[in-house]
Amino acid sequence: MENDQIMFSTSCYEDMLNHCRSSLPYEGCGILSGVNNFICSNWKLKNEVRSDRHFFVGKKTVSETLQKIKEKKETVLAIYHSHPTTAPIPSYADLKNHPDKKIKMIIISFKRKVPNVKCYTVKNQMYIESPFFVDPVD
Repeated sequence: MENDQIMFSTSCYEDMLNHCRSSLPYEGCGILSGVNNFICSNWKLKNEVRSDRHFFVGKKTVSETLQKIKEKKETVLAIYHSHPTTAPIPSYADLKNHPDKKIKMIIISFKRKVPNVKCYTVKNQMYIESPFFVDPVD
């Protein structure tokens, strides 16, 4: 496994999918945190704009969530959101608003019956796909 590849616990991965599925027909979103590239926590956030094309979470909610992550002695590893009817490819807005090149972007597409999950490294509003792993022993 490369240094910057992330690994999910099975429960965090399923929790992320279920959160986004329950947010349909709107985009779901959240923050994933952990230690040493292993995701331990899923911080489900509310899409305040209730849109199927973009998501927004207020500054206060984000700050409070980041404080809780810090208190758990974890770091933010990824930000996730869903695309209810489109492919899991970052939009211009996704790239423009991505906060930090060290944080992965995960997009879950519900365009087809089975969700399609992609992970990306984003830098200078450009993206490359980044493999991720789900730990089968949770």
